[in-house]
Amino acid sequence: MSFYQVIMKIIKEIKLFFLGFIFITVANAQLPSFKQRGFYLHEGWYFNYPFAVKTWAKEDYSKMFHLLKLMEYSQVALWPMLEAIPAPLSKTDEIAIKKFRNIIDDAHKAELECWLVQNANLTPKSNAIASLPWKQRVPYDSWKQVRLDSVEQTHAYLIHRSKMMAILNNADAYVTIDGDPGGYPGAKPADWLKVFLSDRVTIDKFGVNPSKQRLIPWIWSGWGAGTVWGGNAWNPPVLIKPFTGATMKLFKEAMPEPWEVLAGRSHREDWANGRVNVLLADSLSLMYKTNILCYEAIEFEPTPPASILQFNLIRQILRDESTYATTALGVFGNAQQPVMVLPNIFFFAKAAYNLSYLNKTDNEILKDFADFLGGPPDVLIPAWSCLQRSLDELPKDLPEKLRSIKFNGDVANLIPGGSKLYVEILAKEVESRIQLLEATATPAATNKQAAKNIAKAITAIVNWWKVHRYVVAGKPTEPFSLDYVHSSQVSILKDWCRVNIKTSVTVTNMVVSILSKNNVLPMYQACKLVRSLF
Repeated sequence: MSFYQVIMKIIKEIKLFFLGFIFITVANAQLPSFKQRGFYLHEGWYFNYPFAVKTWAKEDYSKMFHLLKLMEYSQVALWPMLEAIPAPLSKTDEIAIKKFRNIIDDAHKAELECWLVQNANLTPKSNAIASLPWKQRVPYDSWKQVRLDSVEQTHAYLIHRSKMMAILNNADAYVTIDGDPGGYPGAKPADWLKVFLSDRVTIDKFGVNPSKQRLIPWIWSGWGAGTVWGGNAWNPPVLIKPFTGATMKLFKEAMPEPWEVLAGRSHREDWANGRVNVLLADSLSLMYKTNILCYEAIEFEPTPPASILQFNLIRQILRDESTYATTALGVFGNAQQPVMVLPNIFFFAKAAYNLSYLNKTDNEILKDFADFLGGPPDVLIPAWSCLQRSLDELPKDLPEKLRSIKFNGDVANLIPGGSKLYVEILAKEVESRIQLLEATATPAATNKQAAKNIAKAITAIVNWWKVHRYVVAGKPTEPFSLDYVHSSQVSILKDWCRVNIKTSVTVTNMVVSILSKNNVLPMYQACKLVRSLF
């Protein structure tokens, strides 16, 4: 064999090697199980930073967008609560909306699609709400329902809505929910369609790319089904189906292109809307246009800030919907205060991207998330799972170790508030958990000991609440209530009191005295709280 032939043979073998390598790489490339993975950021409620999305600055949004992208999310939905902006649009509110437009652009910079969420027919009763900056408004008790069967009300409302959307003209999709909040009893599907027809005109006229900017009806609790809290009632699935079915049938016939569906499902089939809306979309051959919102898979709503791991629920729900992995457009998850449930957010995206990830154990998922953030698993895992652990499983020095964490890389600093504040939050939650478990670890031999234990437990609970100041949909100035504490923590104290307290009046007075003396709670609040325990 000549030298030339030897060289040509080597070149041929090299070519074959690289062709084989390319073939294997392409064959093994991971295609997403669900084509799109979205996350809904809820701005409805106002409590402490960085727990409430409503308190985030532009930088926090930008960080969260990049964090979501790294987790394998491809879409984000935002509810900035345009319903808290009265008509006519003031100059101050116009400036605020223009600033929010930049947040949508930041989502695009993170390579996420960005959806803008609104309800169908709510607007402030008066201009009084405008006394506060837009981001600080809590409008739940100051909304009015626009009757879309009234020509006069509908005309004024749609003009106001159009002016705001003309500014926020850079979203990839415009989502409108059928209720909760919004809607009214007896509302007709054709009336809801009016909103989308108006939105289409606005987007076509002002949108940055109208041919690709979609309208998305959020099929949820049934347009016209009933009212509660300014929105539609939670009826059993069998009662919701006629309402959601009627709107979906009409939209299939009359909705202007381009449009999609966001079909919301509950965390289980026998609760609220169950899986009715998903199954309806399938029966109407609309799955190719449908995104599935897996409501409460990641976090229940409403719920106080707490490290509640919901891996089993995520497994169950994504397995339920895996039938549609190749036919649906994608899946969405949601959380009202994302910072405390980041492990759930991570798991939901990873599993939606690759359904085989559902087979990982809880500990493997948490380790993967710790590695993702660049932090020590042996410190972060017990912190994330602290509410599932007993006193023996929580090292006394865990808060100190959390505060001394040094993350590798910059991923953890993408958490809104930054990595330093994040580990401080985890440390304070762990401290609260340890103190609560210590206070309820042993029986009380005397009333005095019982009072000391109860006061210690309440102090632990209140101190954690003072970190986040969660008040559901109330004003930030609301006084402390056990309703603002996760039920899993309250039940520990109530169960202990049920066994240990025999002379409730004596113990109550002693506990109230300790709490007020130590400035944990004012006396009148302490008295009301302690009485509720017995």
